[in-house]
Amino acid sequence: MGIKIISFDVDGTLVDQRFNDIIWEEEIPRQVAMIRGWDFEQAKDYVLREYSRIGDKDIRWYDINYWLKKFGISSPARDILKKWEKEIRVYPDVLPTLTRLRERFKLIIITCMPRIFLDEKIHTFSHLFERVFSTISDFKEVKSPSLYRRIAQILGVPPGDILHIGDHPVLDVAFSREAGYRSLLISRNGKREGALETLEEVWSCAEIDNSHH
Repeated sequence: MGIKIISFDVDGTLVDQRFNDIIWEEEIPRQVAMIRGWDFEQAKDYVLREYSRIGDKDIRWYDINYWLKKFGISSPARDILKKWEKEIRVYPDVLPTLTRLRERFKLIIITCMPRIFLDEKIHTFSHLFERVFSTISDFKEVKSPSLYRRIAQILGVPPGDILHIGDHPVLDVAFSREAGYRSLLISRNGKREGALETLEEVWSCAEIDNSHH
């Protein structure tokens, strides 16, 4: 049984965190500061505390419209994202590596990111993917073992035919493995032992080497 499909997370895997950080940690606190008459640091502390109270296993954590409403921000989400789209940075190894991988494997995306963010981030390379799954937008769920299994069913392949690559040790690696996928952790800052640091390293992994023998 070999790998037929390679699945990717987006943030921290294909696209860096800069755009996210600006939206969540700068733009939203800035607007909260204006609304409440606070200084920026006070607003940022408040906003980050509110995020952490929800946590990344709750779908509201990913939903910009939930936060805009909660904080009383009237700017439409699309306007906020458009304002900062120039800050979207695709890692330099992404296009060449995906183009090469696509010659041997079907490529897909599995991300928690809502489509309103996702479409902005991947529009320059979305043509390289057969399917793009936003778990929040498509299933109203964060990643889970049962959701990974469900996606394999939708794709019509056994979970073991899919290799998932992402930067979250639980949502990307532990949960996909529990569902029967192969998986690889990527750490773009090189701070996680045993993780890939670049997508180019996918080619040297035993998972790939053995998949077409």
